[in-house]
Order: sequence, then structure tokens, then C-alpha cells
Amino acid sequence: MANKSILIWFVFVLLFHAASAQDKGLMAQYQSDLVQLFDQTIAAPTDNERYHANEAAVQLLTEALGADNSFRWEWDFGNKVSVLTSPDKKFRIFTWPIVNDAGEYECFGIVQALNERTKEYDVYQLNDRSEVIINRQEDILSPDRWYGAVYQELITTSYDGRTYYTLLGWNGVDNLTQRKVIEPICFKSGGSMPQFGQNLFRKEPNLRRVVLEYSHNAMVTLRYEEQYLRFTERIRAKRRSGQSFFSSLFSRSSRPRGRGRGRGRPSRPVSTAARTSAAVQKNTSNRPAYKTTDKKLRMIIFDQVAPQVPGMEGLYQYYVPSGVEMAYVFSDGKWELHDSAQGRATDKKLNKDFDKPIQKQPPAYQVE
Repeated sequence: MANKSILIWFVFVLLFHAASAQDKGLMAQYQSDLVQLFDQTIAAPTDNERYHANEAAVQLLTEALGADNSFRWEWDFGNKVSVLTSPDKKFRIFTWPIVNDAGEYECFGIVQALNERTKEYDVYQLNDRSEVIINRQEDILSPDRWYGAVYQELITTSYDGRTYYTLLGWNGVDNLTQRKVIEPICFKSGGSMPQFGQNLFRKEPNLRRVVLEYSHNAMVTLRYEEQYLRFTERIRAKRRSGQSFFSSLFSRSSRPRGRGRGRGRPSRPVSTAARTSAAVQKNTSNRPAYKTTDKKLRMIIFDQVAPQVPGMEGLYQYYVPSGVEMAYVFSDGKWELHDSAQGRATDKKLNKDFDKPIQKQPPAYQVE
């Protein structure tokens, strides 16, 4: 009987390893075929060929993600496709761009998300509708109506037992402008349907996502990292010991007026310079004091963008970094905006005093 049990266990192990090897072989074949198709979406000489290859890639990737154990496969398409996976393994998102002959970008994407009811992963194709979405910072969007972007970073935060996901993305748009996006993503309770846009921004109840659109020739920072915020705190002035407001008041009012002072001796004339100096000292001493402190925190740090020339508001091809660094810090379940961010290099060899800005890098997925 014992020998029979051992034999059954041995057969089970062999079948398990055979199935696992078969899954790996199938996934490897999918990836090999997809790499070739994604190469064509970039390198093919005509719009027709690029979009035809892309349509085939979308269908094949959707099929691959529907296979058993596909979520365990580590997909790698180099810099052609961004693949981001949440640390809790709840979802994975694939995004990539197609550039037509006119230099216009269209983004494509697929979300593979865990269905809490079925314990299986469902697959959703994303349809880029960014050019027809009017309320782009206020609307809650679905996979069929998606504000297209190539997501370069997935931020996971938590508060009060709940997990929040925020995506940082980029879109090349066209020859005039480009965009960067801060995009919260969540999933309907108990299901797997992704929802893009969420009210996670403190004091901005109608804001669902942040869109930065600016000149195609400008370079704008958007990243999540540990950086500095400057906080200003007012310091209350201390009263001199042994003297109250009323005692100082009576001491001043008890002095005799007129030419004499004390025992009738004539008062000395006070020069204008002395009176001015005393007034300045008095005003300075009454002025509130402030203390500034730099705190190092995890934050979404980005450049504020503004028109390069006054009067060009809304014409984003003229928008460039204004020189002000902004930051969103996650606090109590919300992203809180600060305008006192201090982006600094952390390499002491390059920057001993942390007083130089970090060198900005071009988008990783920009296609020339």
C-alpha cells in the first residue's frame, strides 16, 4: 500500500512538472511572437503596416493573458511596451504607443486584473479616447473610454486598511505638445473592472487626475521618489520676564510731559537718526519670527508648467516649466499638494550641499 502511495505521488510530481514546462514553453512562444509584432509597430515603414501589426499584437497578447498561469510569466518587451505589476499581484497593466506618419501618438493598453469572486484574472483592452474627452481632469473613465498614456511608474499607498494605486504616465501627443499624467486607478468592489480617475486629491473635490500638457520641445519632470519639502513655522515671541503689558504701559504714561524730565532738568534733544533707529528696532522686535525646516518625504514631484509668453493660456505648445517644483504627498488617504518642493540630487560627489536640481531625463518611451 505504501509503495502504491509513493508511486501515485511520483506520477503526480511528474505530471505537475510536465504541465509547468508546457506552460513555460507556451508563454515563451507567445512572447517570442509578440516581440516580433511590437518591433513592427515601431519599425514598419507605413501607417497601414504599423497598425496591422498592432492589431495582431493586441489579439495575441489578449489570448496569451487568458491562458492558465499567465500572470506568473515575467513579460519583457524592452522599452517597446511598459509592463507594470502591483506588489500585491492584484493587477498588471501593459501600455505602449503607436506613432503615425504625421507624428501623432495613439496609446494602447491591456489590464489583467484579479476577479475577487472567481479568483481568476480577467483581461480588459484599453481604448484611447484622449482627444475627445473634454473634462479630462474631472471625468471617471472606463477601459472603453481611456485617457491614453504609457505608464512608467505604479505607486502603491495605503491608509486605514485600504490600498490605493496611482499611475504616472506620458503621451507624446503630436509635433506640438506632449503630456504627463498622474492617474489613480481602482477596481469595482468584488470585481475586476478597472476605473481610471479617483477623488484622491485633498481640497480639490472635482479633480480625478492631473494632466500636464506642454511644448513638445520642453522637458518636464514627473517622478515618485524621496525628496525634500520646506515647511515654514511661525515662532511666537517671548515676553520679557517680570514685565507685563500693563506695567510697561503705566511706566510710559507716568513720565512727565513737556521740556523737563525727572527733577525738572531739561530733556536732551533726540536726533532724527536716533528716533528712526529706535522706530526700526521697535518694528523689527514686534514683527513675527518664522522658522523653516526641510523634511525628507516620499512624494510625486513635478514641474509646474505655464505659458512662456503672457496671453498664451490654453495654447499648450507654448507651455514650459515655470521654475517652480510642486509635490503631492500621500497623507491620510489623499494626495496633498505642496508648492515648496526641493528637488535635490542625492549623490554627494556631484552635489555636496544638495543645492542643485536633479538632471532631467527624456521620457523612456518617446519614439523619434
